[in-house]
Amino acid sequence: MRKVFLWGAMMLASLSLTAQENGAAKPRRQTMEWFESVKSPELCENGDVIFRLFAPQAKDVKLSSQFCPTTPMAWDEEEQLWKVKVHPEVADIYPYNFIVDGQQVSDPNNKEAFPNELFKPSLLIMPNPDMLYTERNIPHGKVHYCTYYSKVLNEHRPMLVYTPADYDKEAYTQYPVLYLVSGTTDTEETWYKAGRTNFIMDNLIYDGNAQKMIVVMPYGNMNTGNPRPLSTEAVKCYEVFSQEMEECIMPYVEKNFRTKTDRESRAIAGFSRGGGEALYTAFNLSDKFASVCAYSAYLTNNVYEQKFGKIIGNPTETNSRYKLIWFGVGSSDFLLEGVKENEQFFRQKGIVFEQFDTDGGHTWMNARKFLGLTVPKLFKQ
Repeated sequence: MRKVFLWGAMMLASLSLTAQENGAAKPRRQTMEWFESVKSPELCENGDVIFRLFAPQAKDVKLSSQFCPTTPMAWDEEEQLWKVKVHPEVADIYPYNFIVDGQQVSDPNNKEAFPNELFKPSLLIMPNPDMLYTERNIPHGKVHYCTYYSKVLNEHRPMLVYTPADYDKEAYTQYPVLYLVSGTTDTEETWYKAGRTNFIMDNLIYDGNAQKMIVVMPYGNMNTGNPRPLSTEAVKCYEVFSQEMEECIMPYVEKNFRTKTDRESRAIAGFSRGGGEALYTAFNLSDKFASVCAYSAYLTNNVYEQKFGKIIGNPTETNSRYKLIWFGVGSSDFLLEGVKENEQFFRQKGIVFEQFDTDGGHTWMNARKFLGLTVPKLFKQ
């Protein structure tokens, strides 16, 4: 630990000397304790948020986020930090990062990070009592980190499982299961750390607005790249995921957790690529799932016609077998057109579904909203 501290202190001293040699701002000598005490982001009572960054050698620093346009930061001579104050219109959870001389940089003073396969931005978490994700002083469930072996992909795979607050007390109770799938470049942690699934579930269950259920959050990357929904490669990804669900994920969950195993007690949902995987799996494994929710996601008409002729060809049976088919999308989502085409196709075929249109784009602000709206519809007695 002492070696880490000394290394950090040396790096800070080096940065300060470099800045002085370049004729830039001349920061006073800093210590690791000082660096760790820098508060960023700082939430103010009036809704303002202050961001700070120690980068004395930088020439240009900006704040990039989903709550405001890219905003220049200014060097504060007194604090010896780059600094900016902004005021998000709505308190929510937002990814953000700094752009330092053209390079993306996460906030080194913020421990909250967005799980991602690529660049990992930081997370601004603003408490909002009107949002379902807000942590409250109520009984909380548990999130279990699991590892299972995939015989489909021939590798060990990560997965998170949420169990409700009374799970350990109700030793003989079996629960329905929602399989909640991550999107493109997301990890198995994204629905937990960015989606705040555990707090959304805690609040809905405690308020009596949802059934007690287990929520399984698998890793949606099937090692098939990141294909666009319109591509033939996307179908391959969906096929592999469906096989993974049937042969690996569900058997592991049902062996290690107290789950109900009838199709009416299973639902599947997902965001973006995960929504496509959810739709494909629900229709491909029609004997396993009775409910499906697609958040900013769709399947093409060709996929339905080539793979699911029985689903679209017999709407009376489909409507009687599926308790819920649900689509949600934002008005500026880049997948909006595809979602609307899927909805129109179902209308033409006589397949009953529910839809929810909102503002905003392909964001986790909307994904959390969709989850909060659909969970109360599942497993109604």
